[in-house]
Amino acid sequence: MILRMSDRIKIKVNKVTFTIAPLNQLQKIEIAEQTKIDKSGFEVFDLLRAQTLLIKYGLKGLDGVTDASGEPYELEFEGDSLSDECVSEVFTIQEKSEYLVAHWQCLNEFPGKIIDPETKKKVKGVDLELISKRNRSG
Repeated sequence: MILRMSDRIKIKVNKVTFTIAPLNQLQKIEIAEQTKIDKSGFEVFDLLRAQTLLIKYGLKGLDGVTDASGEPYELEFEGDSLSDECVSEVFTIQEKSEYLVAHWQCLNEFPGKIIDPETKKKVKGVDLELISKRNRSG
């Protein structure tokens, strides 16, 4: 199965739903390039920077989160990507860790279920749904 750039994946973590889009190849390359050489000559992966780019480029919708005033939180975009301010705000969401594990596993395919990289067991409380352009309005 191939994911179209117009497809969406809904990642539900408890009561929060993150809607993501497939990344284009240049975005994937930019994330992969977050490997640097440290002072000792070892390769290190800048995970925080890579996660920031993953959220900035891939997150397209968010439901189930409110702001401090109790209003539904709305994502802010600059073109097709989240604003830097919005990315920073998303990093404060309690369900962020589970969402990021799921988003990484959806980077190149629709996995059907999310596996904890440490325990190799299905992550509880995380559900996925693939929404094809043909199955959604708009």
